Formats: sequence, C-alpha cells, structure tokens
Amino acid sequence: MIKRIINKFRFAFNGLVHGVKYDSSIRIQFACAFVAILVSLIMKFSIEEIAIVMLFCALILGLEYTNSSIERIMNLEEPGISKSVKHIKDMSAAGVLIASIFALIVGCIFVLRHL
Repeated sequence: MIKRIINKFRFAFNGLVHGVKYDSSIRIQFACAFVAILVSLIMKFSIEEIAIVMLFCALILGLEYTNSSIERIMNLEEPGISKSVKHIKDMSAAGVLIASIFALIVGCIFVLRHL
C-alpha cells in the first residue's frame, strides 16, 4: 500500500520533470510564476495576496500540464490535420489563456495597490 502511494508520487514527479525538460510552454509558465511570486515578495504583498498569487500560479501550471497532455494525446490519436482535433487543442489552450488573463488582471490590481 505505502509502496503504491510512493510510486504515485514518483510518477507525478517524473511527469513534472518531463514537462519542464521537454515542453517550452511549461517552462514559460514556470518562469512567469517565478516572476509573479518574486514581484509579490519584493513589493511586500500581504500574506493573503501572496496566497492568491500562488494559487493562480498553481492553477495556470496545472492547466498548462493538462493542455500539453491533451495536445500530445490528440497528436497520437490523429497525427494529421483535422478540424475536430484543432478545436479540441484550441479549447484546451483557451483554458490556460482564460486563467492567465484573470491572473494578470488580479496581479495588476495588487501591484497598483502597492505603488
């Protein structure tokens, strides 16, 4: 039982590392998350504001991993150009975009409050 749980964490960690090594979109999102957290610390955001920034970072990173997984699955399933596959991949990417836009808006509100 404990070995299965440890394996699940190991598999998840392997996925985390694989995404960072081989997916440029994931690397970009990690860089953005690092900058967002750094700015929130430099500007001395409240603990609640930092928590919100970190939640947005986690949400966007999780969505980016999911989006990348969906894109890879769709490429395996139908490697050629297909309208339905394009729509699936576009909608998956839209989820990341929506969360990123709202994170940017919230981040701007926090920064403006501290200027």
